[in-house]
Amino acid sequence: MAREYGTSVETTASPDRVWQIWSDMSTWGEWNPNVSTMDWQGGFVSGSTGVMNTKAGQHHSMQLVDVQPSRGFALVTSVVPGTKFRFHCRIEPAGAKTKISQTVDVGGPLGPVMGGMLGPQVSKEFGTLLANLARKAETA
Repeated sequence: MAREYGTSVETTASPDRVWQIWSDMSTWGEWNPNVSTMDWQGGFVSGSTGVMNTKAGQHHSMQLVDVQPSRGFALVTSVVPGTKFRFHCRIEPAGAKTKISQTVDVGGPLGPVMGGMLGPQVSKEFGTLLANLARKAETA
């Protein structure tokens, strides 16, 4: 199993409210510092695919997997040839609060080589985007 890199934050928003925002890809550019737009086909369901367009001008083909409403989902993409990035997005009750987390693991033939370098780099913005997501869920 590949090592996961990432973080979590707590919010006063309910798991369902967090899910409502997170599963609406049209809002991602509002709270994710890297995303400009998501071009997605087939809705927010396992197996659907699309393209994440970044503010840096990159375009990443992705697939949604393991979609569990109000609990989480994963996005799979290949950023670097020979690697498979899997972003784990989770929502968990935490007492009176809700814990939201995002981690990434790097698999594929070059995953063991590239993961230790790319995992920390790719995950460095997760704290910011989760805090933004929490704030949006709390105020929406």
